[in-house]
Amino acid sequence: MALPTIGLVAFFGSQWLDGRIDAVTKTADLSNVVAGKANDVAGRVNDRLIAVETKQVQDMAANERFQNGTLNRLDRVQDSIVGLSNAVAALTATLQAIAEDRNRNRPPPER
Repeated sequence: MALPTIGLVAFFGSQWLDGRIDAVTKTADLSNVVAGKANDVAGRVNDRLIAVETKQVQDMAANERFQNGTLNRLDRVQDSIVGLSNAVAALTATLQAIAEDRNRNRPPPER
């Protein structure tokens, strides 16, 4: 009777192990599918990241060109203001000289 009992225990044990192996296989297959999808998503994220980094570099270059252009225009405006200030000072000096010249050449008032 021991031999049939050992055979029965071995049969049920192998059935239980087959069930466990099937469960592990299903879990492994599901994990492989999820890993494949994650790999695909990672590839798309990488492509998008490259696109974002490229756009960022282009925008930084455009921003730098804009800032340099703005600074150049501000320098020209400042130079123009200095030139206008010098012209106003020269005009003021000329007018003062004309006014002083007229005051010198004016005859004294009669009494």
